[in-house]
Amino acid sequence: MDYEYAKHIKPGTAAGVASKVWVMRLVVLAALAAVAFVVLGSQTPSPGVTLRFELYEAGVKKSDLFTRPDVAAAVFVRAVTPDGEAIVFSGPTRGSVHIPAGALADVAKNWTELLRARGHDPEDFFTALIVSLAVVNKTSGKPLFYTTYFLDYPPAKVARGDRELIYTLHVAKGRGEWRAHVAKVDREEKRGLFASYGSAPPSMKPPSVEPPKDTWCEVVNPEPPAFICWYRKAWVGVGNLTAVFPSTYFADYNGRLYMKVPVVIAVNNFTYSGSVGLSIIGGILTTSQLAVGVSLSVPGNSRSSISLASWSWGGKQYYLADGLFLGPTSSGWIWILGRPVFVSYDVYYEGPIGREYIREEDYFYIADIYISGSTIVSGKDFGLPQEIIDFFYGGVDKQRLSISNTALSDGALQPGETMWFHEIFTCGTGFEVDIPVGAVVLAVLTRTPIPITLPKGVFPGIDISLSIQGAMIEVAGSITNYGDYPGVPTDYNAPEYIYAAVSKYQYTATDLWGNTCRYQVPPVIYIEAR
Repeated sequence: MDYEYAKHIKPGTAAGVASKVWVMRLVVLAALAAVAFVVLGSQTPSPGVTLRFELYEAGVKKSDLFTRPDVAAAVFVRAVTPDGEAIVFSGPTRGSVHIPAGALADVAKNWTELLRARGHDPEDFFTALIVSLAVVNKTSGKPLFYTTYFLDYPPAKVARGDRELIYTLHVAKGRGEWRAHVAKVDREEKRGLFASYGSAPPSMKPPSVEPPKDTWCEVVNPEPPAFICWYRKAWVGVGNLTAVFPSTYFADYNGRLYMKVPVVIAVNNFTYSGSVGLSIIGGILTTSQLAVGVSLSVPGNSRSSISLASWSWGGKQYYLADGLFLGPTSSGWIWILGRPVFVSYDVYYEGPIGREYIREEDYFYIADIYISGSTIVSGKDFGLPQEIIDFFYGGVDKQRLSISNTALSDGALQPGETMWFHEIFTCGTGFEVDIPVGAVVLAVLTRTPIPITLPKGVFPGIDISLSIQGAMIEVAGSITNYGDYPGVPTDYNAPEYIYAAVSKYQYTATDLWGNTCRYQVPPVIYIEAR
């Protein structure tokens, strides 16, 4: 019905009644359309990654902090790339944030194309988002919660651009503390219509101030202006390592540089000794995944603690196998090819009261490991990686092994006996091989002055882990005393006393209620036979 005609119709006439019915129908249809819009809008996934945060103090939920007017919160997200990391989001939060697929498109496509070029299915692969959450009292500038977590996600799903990945991070702390940890992560996936990658990442600039390079500030209060800022003050990647380590430590694959990082170091010290063999094996099972861990250093009042902050690289159906055979007075190491990274940030709240320091954040990870198909490329060299060993010894204690109900129950490995690594290093379920990235990074820091407060004496003891996750398989390995081995003229049928290196520094693991477990980890598998 034409509007100009309808407005001249008199009430009470047949035409007027018809007009009234017509208007009511329009109102009903408009209401139904609005309801449909709201319902469909709430159910249609928004492609990309959504992060939700639940806060707990001593096990009590505190997520209402996000709604308080005197509280500001911001999220800073970096995506691990094959070369290191890229900033994909910085923004305020009231309990959740959404990172559109467009902001992650280049990173996700880079990973999937790289894996396909190596002959590996990208559907089996995961990498990480480095998520930092800061919750601050706006009046005092003091932090209420702060945490950083490496959230693993599948880039292949993001690259398709047709689904929303939803992660709920349960962030917990002890009573009266502000340093927090992610106690668990809930994961959900929603499929929707394909979305193009045309959407740009959100702005990461204060409204009127251009931040300097390597600085990311987020407005958390417009008037008076207040910001939470992350200042990156140190970055060590493979490119920084070439000036410190021999060229034989590096390999170039399709224009990307990788470094040998040790996973097994072995020394057969003495002249009167048997021949010793070592092996490491990680198998392929579809129910398990191989993952590379992350170390996050948290400066404390007296000393730093180190926590394993989830994973930076991994997936299903990977295979690793290598071994060493060492006669008397010989040594060697087994390596994989990786791209180690160390990053250091200072975090500040900047508001009307001035600048309030929140914390320093130091973390270590391996951005990428070189694979061919499903095989992790590895190798071995004889002698020791001296540039690493020089620092490695400063971060470990050597312990002579005597383990009941094993081949070492009498304190020595007799000729013909084998000791399995899972009998030596046991922590819960599964077994982890630790990679001494701290010793690698320290070799650079001693030659390049970098303003970090983390004591340099802590670096040698910082490691990241290579582990198999899943009930069906472990990273397996063994040490065998072959005694007088045929064809080796200088060995003897002599018992071997086995020494293992354990980090001097404690790692922490904390549950939802703030209960903390401290434990030591073996940096690399270091075995010394005497």
